Amino acid sequence: MTFTTDRRARIVVLSLATCLLSNAAGAAPYVQSPAAEATPEPEPAGVRAAPLSPPATQGTTRIKANVPPSAAGQAQTNVFFLNYDGVTLKHTGKDDAKDDETAFAEFEGDYQPYGEGSKRAASLQAVKADWAKYKVVITDERPQEGEYTMCVNSPTNVIGPGVLGVAMLDCEDAKVASNVVLAFHSAKDKYSASTQATTMSQEIAHAYGLEHVNEPDDIMNPYNAGGDPSFRDECLKLDTNVPVRCGDQHKQFCAKGQNSHAELMWLFGANEPDPTPPTVAITSPQDGQEFTAPAQVTITVEASDNVGVAQVDLYVDGVNQDAPLTTPPYEWKDATFPEGTYCLTAEARDDEPNLVMSDPVCFTVVAQSEPGEGETGEGETGEAPNDSTGGPMPGGEPGAETGESEPQGGETTGAPATSGDSQGEGDSDSGDSPGDDSTGADPTAGGPVIPPGPLLPPGWGQQDSDDGCGCSQQTGSGAAGLVALLGMFAIGRRRRR
Repeated sequence: MTFTTDRRARIVVLSLATCLLSNAAGAAPYVQSPAAEATPEPEPAGVRAAPLSPPATQGTTRIKANVPPSAAGQAQTNVFFLNYDGVTLKHTGKDDAKDDETAFAEFEGDYQPYGEGSKRAASLQAVKADWAKYKVVITDERPQEGEYTMCVNSPTNVIGPGVLGVAMLDCEDAKVASNVVLAFHSAKDKYSASTQATTMSQEIAHAYGLEHVNEPDDIMNPYNAGGDPSFRDECLKLDTNVPVRCGDQHKQFCAKGQNSHAELMWLFGANEPDPTPPTVAITSPQDGQEFTAPAQVTITVEASDNVGVAQVDLYVDGVNQDAPLTTPPYEWKDATFPEGTYCLTAEARDDEPNLVMSDPVCFTVVAQSEPGEGETGEGETGEAPNDSTGGPMPGGEPGAETGESEPQGGETTGAPATSGDSQGEGDSDSGDSPGDDSTGADPTAGGPVIPPGPLLPPGWGQQDSDDGCGCSQQTGSGAAGLVALLGMFAIGRRRRR
């Protein structure tokens, strides 16, 4: 994408310190041809302008709040709070993330939430990948104490159409302990999670004195080049279309230009290995719990980590359900299970990544009882009496473990039939009791009969009223079939080259 000198100058003058300014409004509309229906629409082009200088009212503060003393750690704080949940900023003449204060009058106002969806978690993970080499803490939950830089991620754009971000430029992180920077993105905009993360990471880096460089593969490049840029460990030419304000900071590592990686290592220090794994446990259902088919079970997991939990995965009978959760509460609601026995485990990981698997929790789903069942006085085995002799029916004890004794639809002749197990258990035939007008009663008592097989397609195992996810496995005693939790979406992880 080529921009004329006049247009770039006009953008700089109008936006002063705004970043990621899109020029898509002046471009021809993109029309997708029938042959390219599977090709995603390209992102709008973008250009970034220079960040704002701190106002005179900001003052100078040196507190070294969160960074431990070391040869590195020049920064006042190494904690980044990505605020996806909306905020009201008030203009006080200084930035203070803890109290939602901004140094700039034009930034005052109400910022709407970013929105829900997989892009939120993906952009958070992508920002963590951008900063993985440095000793920083990145979270989407507001810290309860200490100083932190807050990046407000919101579709509320106080600068104007096409602008994607804005930040204060704080050379050597000398003036502001708790910066507030803005990234104008939402869960529904046309930018990928990777591009959104580049916006967030660049605005945060401006708050520590990094400026723009003329390199598409560096996060500090003023133009949106797409792809997956990083903080490059090389001396790159600074963007000379705007004045260079933090020259003394850059000259420590690059005679003419800026080494983004070297400056961040000086500001924060190198990331240290985290040997401590998370903790994880399934708190609901309880081990040994029994449900009546068809059962809707909410699965709840508790997980914690000394730094932060990155992801929790659910396994049913050893099969990963590909429905990861990245933020608490770690809960899968109203999963539908037909008759059978199931064992659950949960796996938690942190950003190292350290992995840990929970202890298993097993539960049973039994057939629905018929009225009067259990009143025949036949003892504890659950054997169904013969219609003439009162002895057990041929085929053994199909109801010994689950308490099954009579299929739906059987008449009250005083001779209850066996459960009519269609999976070949025992030698009895279903529906052979006198007067039984049932034609193959559903063993899930109203739910669909789920065939065995690999991961099931969407819709299998869900009731009409089930708006959550459904679990299914082969019915019958001892069946171990694969189970699929439906209705969840896996979140892709951003990987560095």
